[in-house]
Amino acid sequence: MNRSRWWLVPMLVCLCGTLPAQQKQRPFIWVRAQDRMAILEKVEKQSWANEIYTEFIGQLDKTIQIHESDPVQFLGELPFDWEKGTGDQIPPFHRTYHIEDGIHKNLDNATEAEMAHARTLIRYLQVAVDCGIAYYLTEEEKYAQCAADILYVFVTAVRQSPVSEWRGRGGWLFPDDGFREVREIGYKVPLVYDFIADYLKDGGKPFDPVKNSKTEFPVAAAQEVFRTYAALSIHYGQTGSNHPILEAPNLVYNALAMENEQERDRLLAYFLTENTENQDALSEMAKMYKKKGDLWPETSQYLNAAASILTRLMLVVNRYDPTNRLGQRYAPILYSLPALDYLVYPNGQLIRWGDGKRTGTPPYSSYEEAYLLGAMDGSEEITREFASLLVSAMQEGAYHRSGILAVLWYAQEYSGEGEELVLPRTDKVDHAGIFLQRNESDTGNPEDGLMAFVGGAHMVHGHAEGMNIELYGRGEVLGVDNGRGRYQQDIHENYSRLFAAHNTVIVNGNSRSEGGWVNLGINTVTQIAMEPQPWEKALSPDHSFSITRFVDDKGELAKAVQERTLAVIRTSDTSGYYVDVFRSRSELPEQYHDYLYHNIGDSLVFLNDELTLIPTPDRYTANAALPWIQNRQYRHPGWHFFDAVQTAENYQKGVRARFVAEKFDQPIYMDLHIPPQDGRSYTKVLAPPTFEAPDPYENQATPTLLIRQQGEAWHQPFALVFEPFGGPAATPSLQSVEKLTQDGAFAGFFIRSRVAAQERLQYVLIPMPGKGYRDKGQGISFTGSFAVITTDSDGMLQSIYIGEGEELRYGAQVIRPAFGKKSVYRRY
Repeated sequence: MNRSRWWLVPMLVCLCGTLPAQQKQRPFIWVRAQDRMAILEKVEKQSWANEIYTEFIGQLDKTIQIHESDPVQFLGELPFDWEKGTGDQIPPFHRTYHIEDGIHKNLDNATEAEMAHARTLIRYLQVAVDCGIAYYLTEEEKYAQCAADILYVFVTAVRQSPVSEWRGRGGWLFPDDGFREVREIGYKVPLVYDFIADYLKDGGKPFDPVKNSKTEFPVAAAQEVFRTYAALSIHYGQTGSNHPILEAPNLVYNALAMENEQERDRLLAYFLTENTENQDALSEMAKMYKKKGDLWPETSQYLNAAASILTRLMLVVNRYDPTNRLGQRYAPILYSLPALDYLVYPNGQLIRWGDGKRTGTPPYSSYEEAYLLGAMDGSEEITREFASLLVSAMQEGAYHRSGILAVLWYAQEYSGEGEELVLPRTDKVDHAGIFLQRNESDTGNPEDGLMAFVGGAHMVHGHAEGMNIELYGRGEVLGVDNGRGRYQQDIHENYSRLFAAHNTVIVNGNSRSEGGWVNLGINTVTQIAMEPQPWEKALSPDHSFSITRFVDDKGELAKAVQERTLAVIRTSDTSGYYVDVFRSRSELPEQYHDYLYHNIGDSLVFLNDELTLIPTPDRYTANAALPWIQNRQYRHPGWHFFDAVQTAENYQKGVRARFVAEKFDQPIYMDLHIPPQDGRSYTKVLAPPTFEAPDPYENQATPTLLIRQQGEAWHQPFALVFEPFGGPAATPSLQSVEKLTQDGAFAGFFIRSRVAAQERLQYVLIPMPGKGYRDKGQGISFTGSFAVITTDSDGMLQSIYIGEGEELRYGAQVIRPAFGKKSVYRRY
């Protein structure tokens, strides 16, 4: 770290310290002094506000009684390091460390014992913030006294410790994790001061528990604390990730706590416009949001948290200086807030990529703050959008205002009818290489919905996942991504993050990441074709598809190009299936490819009686002893975590397999149909438990299928048909799946299904790229990439769907998309 830059802010402060201070009345960070009467009127007249306020004061008064009865005892329970105390001086606080094998590390994996002192301090600071709010609302000095006592003790104790410069990320009380300190401690301290500053200026005195008497509050020392915490955000940490956003509340609140207006604005500029080597300003972060619909380029919970934090801070800064007009200037940030409303399965769970979570709640409170920004800046577009979202959420019972900040900020009584949220048939997440297809049933039952996505890309908190898919069926995400547990653990770094934890293809046992964030760089999955295009109207109620491309070229031993066709085909309101065709070829002369598919459940059963599995415990262990350097070097591709490995070598016939999940209230099955192919081996394993799996399977190993293809898998790709079904008497609708070929290469499927006693025949045409398909016997000729012909059992045509193509002939029928189009759907 450049120490001269570290001291830049304090030096500037000293130079301008004699300038006249702004006479703006505190508080003004979360609320203004003049807001108080309107808030109290809200508490009196609006039941939701009265309920929150009454509970808030009731709980806080229990703490106040303890404080008033014995302030020495109350304050003495703060985490002081008494052995370092001298005379009648308040001692410093215990500092929080996490040490593994003698090595200092950040606090991600700290034990409860290691965090005990920190948790106590954080709890006391929250009490002080709550007391400050209560004083603002009630003007009762008992609350100001408690807040002042805690703030005084904190300021006095914390200044006795040096600020660490550990790896450029050091802290004050968390010497090895300043990033965490500013998120959990640093931002609270200035809020306490803002609420009680006028009380202190009017003669209020804090209590010193060591001297057992009241004393003057050290305003200059408090200003130094705020200055130091602001500098931790400005000069420690990293850029190019969500870290500047997560540190920004600490920066903004401590900047606003400064009493000198010039210093306040100078520090605030580091949030608004001034970038450093360690902190991106809002103007830089906003470049990620170029247009409406753009998202912060990380995984689900991080992208949503980024937008929520920025929205709140823009509101705070806008209230401080309305001329900023931050809501209008950076409106795309606000419009990204509803992302999690759309990236969901029919059961409401989130699609998952990288470190993303399976569950999450849309940030409704952030919708309120976006509305306030829109109203402040006079933007009807913003207020209209977020009022509609809030009305819908409130009418559906999904959102109820909570927390005392809601009482301070939210007042609008939204009226009218909210617009129904209509999820698109297809969607995409550009930075994650995700292309999503959904087909919700007309029954309205989430169990009857179908949904799948393909994706893969490099980003902060992303995984080296290759070209990965997830599949949904019977109300559950069945074909799953492993997710993530605790950071820095062996299973997280050497399995969850790597190819083997995903539904992808591993090339030559050596698919890997290289470069980029913590050396997890991979290429981005790109679209070749898709119908419907994201957010566009679908041509067919029963069909959709995507063809995507991925280059697996990290390291020297994979060198592969891959294409994946993923289709969703509905056969009735309650049934349907997925088509997955994965082509993979390496430029290396000797090659083999492994297709992986993980499915929640109890077991994987092969329904072929003659397929014999034998134990092969060493099959995936070659990488188990490779070097591992945390966040830098990994044991690719991660499949050494597989257990109970059993293999059928050189099995040439077609395969029928079933994943069984009978612990749900109703059993759920996923059937797989795999046409015959030479040079194949089939392996079943137990993969590690899937994080955030449904309750019956949360800690249970994940049944997983691997298919190995010796030689290239381009002309003879991995071609599978998946059918989810369930219920006590449920039976699959697919009767048979046969392979179609053209000049010896795979070209699609011929599928027989039976629904409600009606047999249906379907030709799913997926010819080699640029080759087309011809079958004179069936009268089929197709030029294109994807099409489905559906007939009844007598061959009577029911529908033709061209997802991407120029012409399809079936008997006397000749179908061509309209001029300039490549897709068409006809029902007969």
